[in-house]
Amino acid sequence: MADLPIEVYGINLLVRIVPDKDAAIQLRCPKGAAMRYAEVVSRGDGFDSDGNVFRAMPHIYAIVAFEEDRDEARGHSFTVADDDYRLITLDDVLLALPPTGWRLRPK
Repeated sequence: MADLPIEVYGINLLVRIVPDKDAAIQLRCPKGAAMRYAEVVSRGDGFDSDGNVFRAMPHIYAIVAFEEDRDEARGHSFTVADDDYRLITLDDVLLALPPTGWRLRPK
């Protein structure tokens, strides 16, 4: 659903949360933080106003992984048609798998 009509600016990403059971890889945090996986559906232009530079951004449809504190969710969230979305910053992303490198876990 990368056609969600929401514009994102700067180094922000709009992502659709992927259920953990569908993740083909599982990252583990040594501190025990929960890992979340999401598909990029919209992204900013990559301009980081703090550093006055453009930064590389994950591609649309890429799968990103980010840590989430058990007590506090990352970014702003909302739900559309039973899909959960988050607005996160590029700094939250630990890794991004290109769209062709992601496959659902076999059943």
